[in-house]
Amino acid sequence: MKLLGCNNGSFSRWERYLRVSCVIGLGSWVFQVSAAEWNIQPRLTVSETYTDNVRLGGGIGFGGLGGFGSGSEFITQISPGVNITGEGHRFKSNLNYTLNNLVYAKNERFRIRNLLNADTSAEIIKHHFFIDGRAAISQQNAFLFGSQALDNATLTGNLRNIYRWSISPYVRQRFSNLASGEVRYVHGEVSSNVNNFSNSSSDTAILSLNSGSAFKTLGWGINYSHTQIDRKYARPNLGRLQTIELERTTGMLRYAVTSQFNLIGTAGYERNSFISIRGRTSSPLWTVGFSWTPTKRTKIDASGGKRFFGNTYAASVDHRTRNTVWNLSYIEDISTFGQQSLAGGSILNASMLSQLFSGLQGGEALLNQGLPSSFADPNNFLTNRLFLLRRLQASLTINGKKNSLVFRGFNYSRKSFSSDEEDADLIGIGNAVLTRDTTQTGGNILWNYRLSPRTSANINLGYIRTSYDAVNLKDDNMIVRAGLNKQFTSHITGSIMYYHLQRESNRNNSSYDANAVTATLNMNF
Repeated sequence: MKLLGCNNGSFSRWERYLRVSCVIGLGSWVFQVSAAEWNIQPRLTVSETYTDNVRLGGGIGFGGLGGFGSGSEFITQISPGVNITGEGHRFKSNLNYTLNNLVYAKNERFRIRNLLNADTSAEIIKHHFFIDGRAAISQQNAFLFGSQALDNATLTGNLRNIYRWSISPYVRQRFSNLASGEVRYVHGEVSSNVNNFSNSSSDTAILSLNSGSAFKTLGWGINYSHTQIDRKYARPNLGRLQTIELERTTGMLRYAVTSQFNLIGTAGYERNSFISIRGRTSSPLWTVGFSWTPTKRTKIDASGGKRFFGNTYAASVDHRTRNTVWNLSYIEDISTFGQQSLAGGSILNASMLSQLFSGLQGGEALLNQGLPSSFADPNNFLTNRLFLLRRLQASLTINGKKNSLVFRGFNYSRKSFSSDEEDADLIGIGNAVLTRDTTQTGGNILWNYRLSPRTSANINLGYIRTSYDAVNLKDDNMIVRAGLNKQFTSHITGSIMYYHLQRESNRNNSSYDANAVTATLNMNF
């Protein structure tokens, strides 16, 4: 099915709309920026780390990754940063930047890492025209089979910079109480400096029209999306991979059995254009399910149906009490590394913790007491291939007077729909076969104990089993963290943290363990 003339190379029309929309909104946006209230918060973080295995020796060697051997090291980190926030009547912006400088005493090395997380939203025409923008620079473990570093300090050779940004102008229109519509355009780019990795540029058009309050018993909706992903290598002389197109058109009916319980059905067609190793890429689709909201603090959604890759399911459960937050979600979709990076690679990071604790009594104070900002998470590893993502995740957060607990678990599988040859130059054909189908299963238990209003201790236990399903190989990754955090003044905090990291693997030369102690001082100005 073709709508809006969307086919290969036809996004130039949408690109023109994007430029025109941004130019029209620029004058209003500049005015809003100048009228906003701005807060600039400089900071400085200084830390010293001792580790007995700075390179996580024992990792697999390939193309310069892994195979370094173990070694002790003292690492000094001096990291100035700034947080800039601005908020106006119809404008909101946040920028968080850190310049991470690392000095290695024994290896006589000096490294600089940039970390950026910025987002902005502006209401250009009240209630009608909006623009959202995001940009980020981060580091991550590039490949599953390399040594898995917990932070920037470890010299595994498996860390890579990831750059991503997106801009999204959109228009909303309400047609009295009959319906509401939205037309959105999203341009996003994800890149890295890895040779033979295909940087991606995606353009997405989304159109939706949904019934309003006039349709109380039987609601309806019409939704259309078209995504075009252009893939080109970091080195221009290597060329580019085939363009991917993902298009979906659906209609929805919602029947209100009661004010709290709705039956929902969808049907439509998806037309996808990519070379698949698993059969057809386009077909009709349908789902049936329900939405149940028994209380203001509880919501349950579930559905099942059929898509071109087979049976498909989705579910989400959200429940809150005075001192607890319960979450469960399951999704299935066709995706790429770039799309997952734009959506956010980690399933429970510091940002997610903020969301979990924001609804709890004393949650904000807890976040200021030095909770770990990283967990044992599934790795959105670098690949040029298109894959079917299946992701199940659940968490329970409990906040008491002195004790807080986070329990979480996940199952994260990726099934490649593209040929191994697309990753052959990136990681070698053997490793491409190894990572054709992967499953990452694990979880965390985090316990935080408040010793006093300004002092807390925490323990974080994490585990991930990585299964390489095509070749029946496994890695078991375990992490133990223990830390003590102290707020000395309103502007100065300090912490000391110990961690033990261990991997047991039935792959050759892939097991390792490491210990580290880090003392940190944070100063806000």
